[in-house]
Amino acid sequence: MMKNKMRNTVIRSIVNLQFAICNLQFAIRVLLFRAFIPFIALSAATVFAEDQKKVLIPFDFVSKFDDGRYGQMVGDMIWKKINAEGGFILPESMLDVRDYCQSHHIQPSPDDSLEKIKKIVKEGFDGQIGVWGSVERAPEAEGEIYDLVIKCVDFSIEPEPKVIFETKSRTKSLSEIPHLYVKQMLDALYHRRPGDTYSVDPTAEANWNKNPNLIVGGDFQTGAGQKRDPLGGLVQWTAEDGNPKNKIIRFKFDSSVGDNEGVMYYSDYFPVREGAKYRFQCRWKTDGPKVKVFIKCYDEVNTPFLPETAQRREVYRSQQNLDGPKNTWNTHTEDFTPAHAKYSPKWARVMLYAYLGAGVVEFDDVVVKQILPPPKEMEK
Repeated sequence: MMKNKMRNTVIRSIVNLQFAICNLQFAIRVLLFRAFIPFIALSAATVFAEDQKKVLIPFDFVSKFDDGRYGQMVGDMIWKKINAEGGFILPESMLDVRDYCQSHHIQPSPDDSLEKIKKIVKEGFDGQIGVWGSVERAPEAEGEIYDLVIKCVDFSIEPEPKVIFETKSRTKSLSEIPHLYVKQMLDALYHRRPGDTYSVDPTAEANWNKNPNLIVGGDFQTGAGQKRDPLGGLVQWTAEDGNPKNKIIRFKFDSSVGDNEGVMYYSDYFPVREGAKYRFQCRWKTDGPKVKVFIKCYDEVNTPFLPETAQRREVYRSQQNLDGPKNTWNTHTEDFTPAHAKYSPKWARVMLYAYLGAGVVEFDDVVVKQILPPPKEMEK
């Protein structure tokens, strides 16, 4: 009997001791938590003050026609452009986005509801803004014609997400995707109006100033790079009026030519790298006819009739529309990035072109320079 009482007393003592220890541990945790509250509050306030940028998630575009290859290139391009301009928090690279999407078996599509994309952006990446879309070869269309969808939505806005930009368009050329539609999306994202200036890439500008001109004889001073004779009265290599020391290329044609095929003049071929950014510039003058420049890029492609004989085939084209006042020298500058969903552009040449009506068009100082290398993942 005595032993049982002693045992019960010991048990109660042990229980009381354990309870006391638990109370002490809880009290210590409370004190520690209270002691760290000012530090936590200070840290949170500091982070909030330093970083109020929104997290933006660009996704690879859907491109079923080539198993996603060009869709990935569009995703990479958008990530790179936003990363260069800044203003948003991005994933470390597009590989992070791809890894998550692949591991969760998801591919954001323009057909998905905003609620579905919101869940992916907010729960998957703790993000606020999503950019996604699709690019597919247009059915029954010839050449590089694509059906393009781009969506850019801010899911942090309540109660309804804010659609920053949305387009569903059929392109006239592949180059319109980066230079027209993606540019429009970026203008909307950064609240820019057409014609507004924005930050430039200092590396690109430095390369523009120092890199060599890829066009042989682009200043036309010596006639170098012109393998064929000028075409009679249509194309002339001649002196500028009023400045005999300066040589130019002059188109002169009547309406029977201008209203039909127009007049064109090609540079020599020069090397290019897929995914690199180039800048074209020229001076030009017209007394009436319309003026365009086409930068055509080529790859070696085996033909079905001669499978062992590779031929240069146009796989990318940058169409640049020159606009300016008549009867005065204008300067046109525009960037382009050779790319193709299947082929790899390796050579390019510039085609100067004038059309519509009769008149005189002159060109001088034609320049193409590489201003940025291809992304690392495209280096071969």
